[in-house]
Amino acid sequence: MVRFLIAAVFLSFVWPPSASAQAPVAPDALASRLAYFSPQRAFALSADGKAAQSKLAAIEGETGKQLAARNAKLKEMQDTLQRSGSVLAEPVLRQRELEVERFQIDTKRLLEDAQAQFLGVQRDLENNFLAKLRPALETLSKERGFLFVFNEDSGLLAWANPALDITPDIVTRLNQP
Repeated sequence: MVRFLIAAVFLSFVWPPSASAQAPVAPDALASRLAYFSPQRAFALSADGKAAQSKLAAIEGETGKQLAARNAKLKEMQDTLQRSGSVLAEPVLRQRELEVERFQIDTKRLLEDAQAQFLGVQRDLENNFLAKLRPALETLSKERGFLFVFNEDSGLLAWANPALDITPDIVTRLNQP
């Protein structure tokens, strides 16, 4: 429905309902009033996006180290239990099995907490980026007099002339202090 509405509005600029209602817009004039950009590419190329990616990679690396250490300890505990299981008394064996289970559960919780933390930080970084992106896009669009600026990442565009891509201009605007 939204795509139909956008297409209808767009077509009303290109092909007006009657010649007397509105003068046709020349293709070159129309092309200079249209643009598109990629928020994902802008994020990846901007200074803020690169800093965010570094921060997320650091969190991921630290979590990976913690999980690797816990998994190594878990394997060691399981191997020890398997080797000595036949010589241990039943109550001691059961206690060691419970320790291994608790350690597995704690490791799983650590992983879930780390994933939640990662997603929270990622969401915050993306929201901060979007808060900067909107004004930059609005200012650039007003300065250049665009009628429409399409989001390349939305899947709405089937094809667009690369000359209409303003992503590099958005990145330049975002990187300004």
